[in-house]
Amino acid sequence: MLLSLALALLAPIQSDAVPDPLAPAKSGRIRCINPDRASRSCSTIVHYTLRGDGAFDALVTGVVNRDPLIVIEYSTFGQVRDGAVCNRVRPADFNTGKLTSNGTALSPALETNTRLKLLETLQPLAGHERCYREVASGDELTVNVTMDGILRPDMAQSAIWVLPEDGYAPGR
Repeated sequence: MLLSLALALLAPIQSDAVPDPLAPAKSGRIRCINPDRASRSCSTIVHYTLRGDGAFDALVTGVVNRDPLIVIEYSTFGQVRDGAVCNRVRPADFNTGKLTSNGTALSPALETNTRLKLLETLQPLAGHERCYREVASGDELTVNVTMDGILRPDMAQSAIWVLPEDGYAPGR
């Protein structure tokens, strides 16, 4: 009987609990994808708002074009499952996103052209579930990506968690 009690008490310690991949967001950090520490830039920055049930909302700001620099800001949502940050690729999120260049709205012609190219590029991913799982790699993280549960090494990213006041911005 004591053995059963001891095993019951040890069960939480021995569990295979998966760490919370958004724990840094709980302390106010934002995810910087493909960081360039020297220029304090990222290809994408993600601000997470956690809902408490494993669900999250995300404000994503990312580089769409490098020359000229064009950035999109859009909102999306998802769920943390089994240690991975997952969401569905929804073209509507990108279609309603705000496109800017150096903080200024694009001309109507450039906005239309950029949005068409972006949506065309995203079309093969539309409706599919994309999950991100972090693996520590020194002071950066390797982020492995799956699409509908299938590992996609071609989509792997590097990332760091930074504070907003660290001054990182999209630009790489």
